[in-house]
Amino acid sequence: MIFKGINGQNVEFRLIPFDPKEFELMTGIELEDDYEPYDVGFNLIIGNRDMLASILISDVVKIVDWFEDLLNNKDVDLKLSVYHGQLSFDLLKNDFAKKIIRITNDGSVPIPGVGGYSGNLNEILRAYFVECEMDGKELETIIMDLKKELYHSLNRN
Repeated sequence: MIFKGINGQNVEFRLIPFDPKEFELMTGIELEDDYEPYDVGFNLIIGNRDMLASILISDVVKIVDWFEDLLNNKDVDLKLSVYHGQLSFDLLKNDFAKKIIRITNDGSVPIPGVGGYSGNLNEILRAYFVECEMDGKELETIIMDLKKELYHSLNRN
């Protein structure tokens, strides 16, 4: 799914289907047929950063719920932080017809249990953000696209 940013900048957020066979190849652990994953892979492209990681399913649900509340003009927290605080959504403007949201990926926030970084630290430990202006139709599209991606990432058939 694409968040269309102001000034032609975009954020690409893609969930990656969970594959039990690939999990077994990578870990050597064979999963039961009724195993339910607690996270899914995701690819995030924002600014010069293109990252591949995993995100908790509960974090994706929080994002969907936050955008649904925005669409319905309910009170929301001005900042939603997920992915151990590295991915955040800041509500900058909340008019009835238009919302402005800053999406930030901050590599300087440490992730528990992750060791040292490889690569260019100046790029990794930097915050990238894009501001997006959305109306009701765009919010509906975001919600539907996120729900579809989550469903397809968990569907094994």
